[in-house]
Amino acid sequence: MMRNNITKSFKTSLVLCLVLTLLMCTLTGCSPNPMNFSTPKISITLDESFTQRKASNYELYAASEDVSFTAREETMEQLELAGYEIISLQDYAKEIHSLNAAQGVALNQRDNYYYFTTSQTANGAKYSYIHCIFEGDNSFWVCQFVFKSKDYERLSEDVLAWADTIEIAK
Repeated sequence: MMRNNITKSFKTSLVLCLVLTLLMCTLTGCSPNPMNFSTPKISITLDESFTQRKASNYELYAASEDVSFTAREETMEQLELAGYEIISLQDYAKEIHSLNAAQGVALNQRDNYYYFTTSQTANGAKYSYIHCIFEGDNSFWVCQFVFKSKDYERLSEDVLAWADTIEIAK
């Protein structure tokens, strides 16, 4: 009888230790560490799950298993040659929004940039895109985060927090 009590006490203690260990790992930073990705013109702080990659169409491209990030610059000269008369960040954001967003998609302002969200189906999977528009020195930037739409609730807050860290060289 005494042996059963000791075994039961041991099992209870073991379960409590496992629960406490799990709780501590969850609450004390088992999240990825911040990591800076940059070029001479732009920088962003993401997390260590991202790796920087090469892409000729983008000034900066980084991707993780869940999210990809791209940044593309358009100079005032390029815009003028294309026939646009863009004079402010708001004008540029409205133009990008009108070219990319479906009707009813809101253009939002957040600190020093504008953003909007769209979705698209590719290869049978639905993806969400958060487009962030910034102003540089004599240029504008479209920074885009792409991830599976099923992960929108889990990732959208992180994406906007990452967007808040974007710095454009001026």
